Amino acid sequence: SSLIAQANRQIKIADTQEKLADLISTYEQVLEIEPANYEALWSLGRYYMLMGVAYADSVKIKKEYYVKAIQVCERGMYTNIEFKKLVDSGAPVWDASSVLTIREIESIYYWYASLGAYYSECMNPVEKILNLNIGKKNKKMIASMMAINPAWGGGHPYAAWAAYYAVAPSIAGGDLKKSAEYFAKADQVGTGWLYVRFQRARYLHAKTKDWTAYRNDLEWVIAQDPLTALSPYP
Repeated sequence: SSLIAQANRQIKIADTQEKLADLISTYEQVLEIEPANYEALWSLGRYYMLMGVAYADSVKIKKEYYVKAIQVCERGMYTNIEFKKLVDSGAPVWDASSVLTIREIESIYYWYASLGAYYSECMNPVEKILNLNIGKKNKKMIASMMAINPAWGGGHPYAAWAAYYAVAPSIAGGDLKKSAEYFAKADQVGTGWLYVRFQRARYLHAKTKDWTAYRNDLEWVIAQDPLTALSPYP
């Protein structure tokens, strides 16, 4: 409990790679004591992913962080007894995710987000075509989140669909119109969260080359105070 309290203090100041690494180290110490501590597991999923997205300077290092994020998120899901039974009997994670609950939704989201980041940032065009099945896996994870609570975390499930439709090739269900619709839903329920408009600029407006909308969304993000925004400070 003292380490979790320490992590909560570190979250409020983790604005550099070094401070983020210290935060990650604290959660890793929690798992040394209690390997199934759910808060530490899903939080490491969030911050391993952030380290890969924000600070890793090579594809090799990004891959390492995204894989670690996926693994700890699976461990987080595994704390659900029904999910554990299904996985132990041979069901893949994305199918077993249908039995997960609001308690495990963070692990679902950061699993999905880390796999999506791995796909979009670490694979070349040929590899993306050869791994279109990743989209099917992520669609099942998004569907599980939508069934639990689409408005969770300021509309993270809505934004997940939006990002999926923006990034996926048309052969895998990509649809820019649907992306815009889901980003609008996320923006409606996610007022005060920075990620919605940042992701809309990064994934949708950049894809459609609507540079006015792109600039407007990013300028809105920059204008916010990160200490008071609903999105986590790091």
